[in-house]
Amino acid sequence: MKKSLDIAAIALTALLLLGFAVLSFRGLIDPQQASVRFGTPVSDAAGALFYRVYLSRNLVIVAAGAIFLLSRQWTPLAILLTMTAALPVFDMSVLSLNGVTPPLFHPVALALIALAAALLWRRARAARA
Repeated sequence: MKKSLDIAAIALTALLLLGFAVLSFRGLIDPQQASVRFGTPVSDAAGALFYRVYLSRNLVIVAAGAIFLLSRQWTPLAILLTMTAALPVFDMSVLSLNGVTPPLFHPVALALIALAAALLWRRARAARA
């Protein structure tokens, strides 16, 4: 059972990082279309620039996460994913406060990130023992 949870932690984290990377690269290429899926379409250059900056932040998280994952640094990776869980909460809050219904992927992302973080914390604790 412990081995299965370790595999689940690694696989889920890798899939989340891959998903973040794909969505971010797609958004950098076409920020107007990506912003529609986010819930707040942008049509001007300033909005597209902001959206590119937002997606660049996600790519920094992906790069750090990939480095931690490949070097088997479970505790830093668990910390990174735990902190990353705040992002969909923040996004949903800002959208809701501005009268926009957050897209379904936000709560789904939050649940998957939280699950991956919990599994990684278990993995980190086991690695120290």
